[in-house]
Amino acid sequence: MAETKRIKYGLYDKDGNFKCWRMTKRIKNANGEYDVLTAHSKKSEKDCRKVLEGLIKDYYQEQEKNKHKAVSSDMPFKEFADNWYELNIKNADVSAKTKSDYKGYVYTHIIPYFESYRLCDIQEDDCQRFINSYKGYSKPYVSKLRMTLRRILKRALKQKLIPDNPAEDVVLPEVTQGTRRPITDEERALIIETAKKHYAGAAFLTMLYCGLRPIEIRNLKWADIDFEKDVLTVTKSKTKAGEGRLLPIPPQLRTALLEHKLKGQNNEWVFVRYKNYELPMDTNAFYHAWHSFYHQMDIANGATVYRNQITKSTLAPDLEPYLLRHTFCTDCQAAGVPLNVAKELMGHSDISVTSKIYTHMVDEVFEQNRKRLAEYAKEKDNHTD
Repeated sequence: MAETKRIKYGLYDKDGNFKCWRMTKRIKNANGEYDVLTAHSKKSEKDCRKVLEGLIKDYYQEQEKNKHKAVSSDMPFKEFADNWYELNIKNADVSAKTKSDYKGYVYTHIIPYFESYRLCDIQEDDCQRFINSYKGYSKPYVSKLRMTLRRILKRALKQKLIPDNPAEDVVLPEVTQGTRRPITDEERALIIETAKKHYAGAAFLTMLYCGLRPIEIRNLKWADIDFEKDVLTVTKSKTKAGEGRLLPIPPQLRTALLEHKLKGQNNEWVFVRYKNYELPMDTNAFYHAWHSFYHQMDIANGATVYRNQITKSTLAPDLEPYLLRHTFCTDCQAAGVPLNVAKELMGHSDISVTSKIYTHMVDEVFEQNRKRLAEYAKEKDNHTD
């Protein structure tokens, strides 16, 4: 492995006071990329060099250990997939949400299904049966599951552990073309119950009862909520059409928001980061909150858990925060809210966007309109007689 010379320098604070010595060393790994080792010491430059030498020694020992680590075609698929995630995803330069998604694909779905298989035993039919088990789910989600399985097995093929990729020609089953769906009654009940105990429960209830986007949740301030009139104002949104819209706050949400306010986490921002109440949620904090919320829901619903990790999930894999906003829109439809009013409540710039959701007619809406038509026809017939 190629090395570069040590680089040393002192670190100083903003007032120019010395903080510590720092030394770095770059080492080219087997993949042709550089790993950077960094040592710090407040004692002396000599001590900092000693710390760095210890890091270098540990680095080479770990590389040697990995070199001799048994990798073979008859190893358990679980071990290979776990190793793939650790090397290719866990430390990758991608968003926290992407890492969380991949972790769900691998540990909640793919590994549990193929847990009893050796790497060399997996056939194309096994992969097809796995994908077929997600019939009826959204196309994007099933496609990502298939893509992840293909990537894992492609790595095995590249390492010449298997003769071909058994997931390469797997086809999607009958799936839902839309990326969104309303939540089920069972999911709704579970979300409402979990929200009572989870630190971000009020945030997800606000999405459900007011149809807010994630960006609107993250930018919501207490000044935007009028508890006297039970009205919420969206001041910052994804689009201009979403800004400035007024939303009614139902009693159940009002109670949750007031209880959340009593925690006194932040006097300006409604929803803040889990470990830093002074800052509002950013994208990573929001999806970390959802991952935690989903995890808690799953356990409450009877998921199989090992060392606080879900080994067998009970929840739909496509259950995500945006479905709460989608559900708000279908709730508007079920409640008889006119399409043009729902457009304003959702903050859509084009009514055609709202109408696409309204066309997803739920059974309740169908039954309501069936009765209306029957009553109208009966009244018309009686008048004619």
